[in-house]
Amino acid sequence: MDTAIIATGSELLSGHVIDSNSKFIAENLRELGYRVRGIYLSDDRKDDIIRMINTASENADIIIITGGLGPTEDDLSRNALAEALNKKLIYSKKIEKKLKDFFAERSYEMTENNLRQAYVPEGAETINNDNGTAPALKISENGKLYYLLPGVPREMKAIFNKYIISDLLDLSDKKIFYREYNFIGIGESSLENRVKELDFDDRLAISYQAAKGQVKMRLKSTTERAEENQIENILLEADKIMVENFNEFLISSDSREILDVFFDEITKSGLSISTAESFTGGLIAERLTQKEGSSKYFRGSIIAYNNQIKTEVLNVDQETIKKHGAVSRECVEAMAVNTADIFKSDIAAAASGAAGPGSLEGKKAGTMHLAVKFKDIIKHIELHKNYGRDLNRFYASQIILFEIIKLLKNN
Repeated sequence: MDTAIIATGSELLSGHVIDSNSKFIAENLRELGYRVRGIYLSDDRKDDIIRMINTASENADIIIITGGLGPTEDDLSRNALAEALNKKLIYSKKIEKKLKDFFAERSYEMTENNLRQAYVPEGAETINNDNGTAPALKISENGKLYYLLPGVPREMKAIFNKYIISDLLDLSDKKIFYREYNFIGIGESSLENRVKELDFDDRLAISYQAAKGQVKMRLKSTTERAEENQIENILLEADKIMVENFNEFLISSDSREILDVFFDEITKSGLSISTAESFTGGLIAERLTQKEGSSKYFRGSIIAYNNQIKTEVLNVDQETIKKHGAVSRECVEAMAVNTADIFKSDIAAAASGAAGPGSLEGKKAGTMHLAVKFKDIIKHIELHKNYGRDLNRFYASQIILFEIIKLLKNN
């Protein structure tokens, strides 16, 4: 089946914002075996969006539209789609309630214009947006399938991964089998070289994608539905191969991102966690608390960016820092042990390093010392990977999360 993508927003045409949504959607459509017949950009004028919808509908069976679902007067995608399909806009009390609940739960003031988001084209199915107020929409008309997704990349990607991919897998003329593996600690080229040495069935297409602080690998097979069981068995064997050969790097084999895996494991364990951070500046704690319900396991954090805080608050011995430096195994392990004691947490994670771009204490930028304390175990990780200041800090948080996941699973 042919597809088309329409990205709306005057800021895209002016160059003020890069259209990352279309790139993400097109890459995923290709991986799922769909052909993208066109990617169209439209400003926020309703007539222009209608024109793009009509053009896309002439060339594709599935049209995915991003942007224009918000509460302001220039958010006109739902109006444009309704008009293009000769549909009325219907007010949804269900969406109204969700909007009011969303604002009430966060103690935000809800202005009247937010209720614009409760209008949907007649016959449209709403798709829940877990990360924002604007629901996504799905509507079939004249043999065409239309998706309206939020323009905020974080919201759009979450909806696409959670809902749209499963739809597209079911809609394909042939049966599409799809696996996505997420890795940390191994580069894209190294992963590819090692995979080439393994015995995968020729009917599996393999692709790779370098992501922020991790690498994704996808296995895909498109086959006649009569051969479903055979391909399923091939993929089960592939799963065994991946676990046997890459377990030390493997975050997930079911498309879950690292925060999802961490949240599932820590919630299931019933254990508590705290952090002590130097060069990461609270990033680890910020990521550990991103998901709702994190208060059940997260005890607190000490950001000891200054050595005085390390000694006076974290109780790291001055002689340890004097002899070994703050960027050292000895210091970061003491930070982890003392943090667990201060917060009375089951798990404690600590990070100290030279974020860059310059060196610190004679240690080159990208020198990172990390530690995780769990029961009587203290796991130390030393890294020398200089990706630049921001990515060094993020990569350290990735490694910490991954080490915690592995400890929890082994427990």
